[in-house]
Amino acid sequence: MQYELVKLTSKGQLTLPKEYRDKLCLEKGSHLAVAMKGDTLMLKKVYTVKPLSDSDPIWDMVGMFEDCSGAAGVAADHDACAVEGVTAGWKKY
Repeated sequence: MQYELVKLTSKGQLTLPKEYRDKLCLEKGSHLAVAMKGDTLMLKKVYTVKPLSDSDPIWDMVGMFEDCSGAAGVAADHDACAVEGVTAGWKKY
């Protein structure tokens, strides 16, 4: 593993080397999660998730499967398949 030496400012700030910023597409305003493991400081890029708009087609599917016949048994069938084997216990809907 290659290490780069960085220096903290009096405010505890540091500059990430350009090579790393470029590889992770980090720019002004990007967020990083910080964690410690022993004496190692780890940084991880935080990806911004854009909320769905009210007109997104996925909203048309909300509630679509709630009262379908056979839907309640899907979880039980899955558990039975996991215990009995791949296809044992499968039902066709």
